[in-house]
Amino acid sequence: SEGWGQFFKMLEYKQKKRGHIFLQINPKNTSRTCPKCGHVSKDNRSTQAHFCCTNCGYTANADENAAGNILRAGLARLAQKVNSKRSQHCEPSEAEQ
Repeated sequence: SEGWGQFFKMLEYKQKKRGHIFLQINPKNTSRTCPKCGHVSKDNRSTQAHFCCTNCGYTANADENAAGNILRAGLARLAQKVNSKRSQHCEPSEAEQ
């Protein structure tokens, strides 16, 4: 929606102004994904507040589980961003060859 889009643009602007990185993570299936085995199913949400993996039996608070999945996705994207910048800027010096 337009309201969220404007909010994210403002947040990104403020973060960049402070020299910080802003990443948006797609929340799709974050509340249905098991962080232990990776199994994704709507049945993993036994109730609105409870997560229980139907594959491995892992249980957690549903909101905490989703937040952890979003954090892991964000860290993975950040690592990709850092590694791609390193590969663009790092070339072996003559002494290393």
